[in-house]
Amino acid sequence: MRGWDLVLTDINEAGARSVADKMPQNTRVETARMDVTDRGSVRAIVQDTAKRRGAIDALVNCAGGLRGLGLTPKPLAEMPPDEWRKVIDVNLKGVLNVVHAVLPVMKAQRRGAIVSIAASRGLRGGKNAAHYSAAKAGIIVFTQTMVLECAEYGVRINSIAPGNADARWKHSDDGSTAAPLGRATSAEDIGKAVAWLVSDEAAHVTGACIDVSGGTTLH
Repeated sequence: MRGWDLVLTDINEAGARSVADKMPQNTRVETARMDVTDRGSVRAIVQDTAKRRGAIDALVNCAGGLRGLGLTPKPLAEMPPDEWRKVIDVNLKGVLNVVHAVLPVMKAQRRGAIVSIAASRGLRGGKNAAHYSAAKAGIIVFTQTMVLECAEYGVRINSIAPGNADARWKHSDDGSTAAPLGRATSAEDIGKAVAWLVSDEAAHVTGACIDVSGGTTLH
């Protein structure tokens, strides 16, 4: 990411390492296992990172999903409470846990940028995904709220709403996820938006929800 030193965390550390292995050789990157729903684990890793690195300049919250959690879309009336809790815990509570741990570091250093991955379904809902839509909408409004608490410390916080993006658990070879621009949203599309939001080029951008959907959302 444009010369940044990275700490990649995932509940599946092997997956994080596979991403780290693809980074340019001049990128300083390390990995750690972290469960975003475990507040103690999150706090320990954040504190260790801040101590060893001396600062945390940016945070990207991208843990989440529905099918990636082994769940399938279904109407609310058919949705077991444990599925609702699992989606909310990972997609929304996970963001709260990590931001809560990182904010004291950024406030003390009086700078920082936070980007949280929401979803187009958080902007206008989605059939058979009440829990997922609610969680992603929560991220967007939480982001807007935190602007009012973070601005005086020089901390910017934004969100991104991807379209029906390619992911490791689904593919768009059949063209069903194509956007008006002619293809599905890619991980690279989202990554470029993240890189811009955490850079000095976006120094006056905070509280925004950036639509990276190729025109599928049109909110």
